[in-house]
Amino acid sequence: MTEPGILKEYIEGDTIYQLVLQDRVEPDYVEQVRQMCALLYQANTNIDYFPTNFVVRGGEIYYIDYECNDYMDEWNFENRGVKYWSKTPRFLQYVKEHP
Repeated sequence: MTEPGILKEYIEGDTIYQLVLQDRVEPDYVEQVRQMCALLYQANTNIDYFPTNFVVRGGEIYYIDYECNDYMDEWNFENRGVKYWSKTPRFLQYVKEHP
């Protein structure tokens, strides 16, 4: 019997973070993550919604991080993640502090 594990695969493409910097985030990308949220929240799960953790390839977003936690409102996409998916003051402050 094999032990469960994490399968990692390189996915070529720009991260959402890179696309925000270039003003190239499509509304569909946010809709895709909201569809992910619908499934995750039903499973009492949050993931790390920071935009460096999502890659776009062929118009689809892929979550490339492995972090997941029990669901908490304060860490869901609507209350935390979405603040970094466009050039919000919080996003721009992060860019300034992490050149």
